[in-house]
Amino acid sequence: MKISEIKCWALSEELSSAWQISGQTWSRINTVIVRITSDDGQIGIGETNLRTAPRAGLAIIRDHLAKHVIGADPRDIEGIWWNMFMRGRPRGHTRGFYLKAMSGIDMALWDMNACMEKQPLWRALKGVGKPKVPVYASAVRVFKTVEEAIDKGKEFVDSGHRTIKVMVAGRGLSYDLAVLRGLRKHFGDDIDLCVDANSSFETTAAVRFAVSAAEFNLLFFEEPVAPDNLRGYRRIREATPMALAAGQSEFTPFGVQPALSEGLIDFFQPNAGRVGGPTGVRYMQHAALPHGILFSAHVGASSVVNGMAALHLAAAAPERTVAEYWEDDSPLINIVKGVYPKVVDGHIHLGEEPGLGVTLDEDMLDRIAVETVTIDKNTPSIAQ
Repeated sequence: MKISEIKCWALSEELSSAWQISGQTWSRINTVIVRITSDDGQIGIGETNLRTAPRAGLAIIRDHLAKHVIGADPRDIEGIWWNMFMRGRPRGHTRGFYLKAMSGIDMALWDMNACMEKQPLWRALKGVGKPKVPVYASAVRVFKTVEEAIDKGKEFVDSGHRTIKVMVAGRGLSYDLAVLRGLRKHFGDDIDLCVDANSSFETTAAVRFAVSAAEFNLLFFEEPVAPDNLRGYRRIREATPMALAAGQSEFTPFGVQPALSEGLIDFFQPNAGRVGGPTGVRYMQHAALPHGILFSAHVGASSVVNGMAALHLAAAAPERTVAEYWEDDSPLINIVKGVYPKVVDGHIHLGEEPGLGVTLDEDMLDRIAVETVTIDKNTPSIAQ
């Protein structure tokens, strides 16, 4: 059994209206969908979560990774992962676009293997096997008015959520505190609140926010400062007992080790579409276990492919906490025939559908892709 073909779709769809996400404004959603086929007709799908420059991820797969994947046995998932990783590591490619490109391939291999076993991915991962997963609604974006933000939080609770994430660091401290105060006033302690700054605060502002928001009993404060600003994390740690979350902008257990070993975070959020797929996430999970840091599966602005991967990984993970459940309208959320499980009382329940439980609508992908590429053993390669 050998991998015979890789097909990738680079996608970039315009939002109906711009999203303000903390200190950033997005007008488009981008990603890369990957399909791997074996010589006996088995198929697996994955996602390379590239918010910027999706064609860059496609190029890395076409011009470098594919040569080292075509012809391999798809059941040798970890062997393929290490072969890809070690092709880049000596050149310093252990972060960013390279790891993200690996992610789509690795995710597709896990999906294929689970489908061959006729098992859902959460069971094929051979983890703790808890398909009822606590989730949080992502997210109450930065709106023009406080009232709009509070109304969005109410929508999430009405749809079954019991934990809501609020974006901060977009309109100033007074706006952030007013939104949190309004949600607490409406719901009391019946729901959990968490916040995400998307690394948009500088250190002093992050400390000021954390101290000012202490009264709202937040579940966690996500990415308060830039991921490599460990001094900033230490300053926040010294100033407040508030739980800190991060990890979506780290790519390997090697890179994140200082934050884990120093106890700078409490919730760890590796993203399967960025860190080298489910294999990369599991390495990150295991790195966090000795430090008592909880796994919180991360999605971000992905398609349903990566969204489902996050939920399956959460269902298989020890020492887990709430997983991200993407609630914002996205033009890429329905690119496959399959939807997220319904949220009931703050939880989802994964079923028994094989693999990720989603099927590609390839006709739609072919229509909307900004670029596609199909690679097999006969495709000329410039890789080395």
